[in-house]
Amino acid sequence: MEFFMDDKRDYSNVIQSWLEEFRATMDPNPSGGISVQGDDSGDTFPGVKIIFDGYAELDDGQPDLKTESYAVFVHKESLRNKHFPEHEVFPTSFGSWIIHRPDEEVCIYAWYSADNTRWDVIPFEDNNGTNMKPHVISDLIFKIHKAYTE
Repeated sequence: MEFFMDDKRDYSNVIQSWLEEFRATMDPNPSGGISVQGDDSGDTFPGVKIIFDGYAELDDGQPDLKTESYAVFVHKESLRNKHFPEHEVFPTSFGSWIIHRPDEEVCIYAWYSADNTRWDVIPFEDNNGTNMKPHVISDLIFKIHKAYTE
């Protein structure tokens, strides 16, 4: 995977390791037998928030239960604040949406394919979902990982 902007460090393996731990520790018996969008029951490092973001959709509009989406949030204060700041939530008729804070955090999306147990971490640079500098985000990711794995 190639990363752009002014920071060429590949953080995808770090994010993937966080996602693997989160997925492995999610509630094994979710309501109705399938995970619900917004599920954050898995384990994460302090200061990091990961949620199950839903399933891919088949051509007939039904969920593809073998292709899962996740969102990883890293806040600018994640190294200093062990508790991830709660998001505001916007209720809708079909659930609720998290109100993202692009000046304070980055959201990194990823897809998991159960068919081939493969992760695809989408570079944050591709979704324009943050106003933080790329090198600051990469520094946070690597420093958080180091703080809790070494």
